[in-house]
Amino acid sequence: MTTPTTRSRGMPRRTVPVSTRPSQAPLLIGVGVLALAAIAAIVAVMLGGSSGGGFAEPARTGVGVSGTALPALVDPAADTAVGQALPALSGTDLAGEPISIGADDGPMAIVLLAHWCSHCQAEVPVLVDYLASTGMPDGVRLVALSTSIDAARPNYPPSAWLEREGWTVPTLVDDASSRGLAALGMASFPGFVFVDGDGRVVQRSTGEMPAESFDQVVRALAP
Repeated sequence: MTTPTTRSRGMPRRTVPVSTRPSQAPLLIGVGVLALAAIAAIVAVMLGGSSGGGFAEPARTGVGVSGTALPALVDPAADTAVGQALPALSGTDLAGEPISIGADDGPMAIVLLAHWCSHCQAEVPVLVDYLASTGMPDGVRLVALSTSIDAARPNYPPSAWLEREGWTVPTLVDDASSRGLAALGMASFPGFVFVDGDGRVVQRSTGEMPAESFDQVVRALAP
């Protein structure tokens, strides 16, 4: 496109071309929007393995522990924690909602799970089937601790794995320091802590547990 300009009366007109180079403004705006979106995504990842909302794995806020921690489990046959009151744990569950596990919640079984542990991956379907076919005895609860969470290890995030398995057990998400695990004195997976109606430890064990053995222990806890 051209526009005419007049130099002087009686002189021939000349035309001056108008620049047809497109404006860079839309391109710059688009690049800016993409950059902001990328930054937002990076920040979300850095905040922790979040699956939506304020939920993260491991938990961003440290697990609360009150009471005396259980001693480290060395020999299940001579466990010094038997008879000791269960320390209270508090934090968030797999939906990001508040959850607590304490002596007042007994009788109960607590199962400790690590997403990268092959024995845990074998145990969870056993417990899911047990709950569907037999169910916990009246008055006895089953709760879980998702612990030793590491985004660099297989089967992460644990919430996705447990959802695939149909896991509906109330589950406390441990923090990056695994404070919940330390308070229960455990170091191997899967782990089990059985608590009576007075909130005292009856038995601790590690390793896969057949459904028949699990059923025998929890029925002995029933009021």
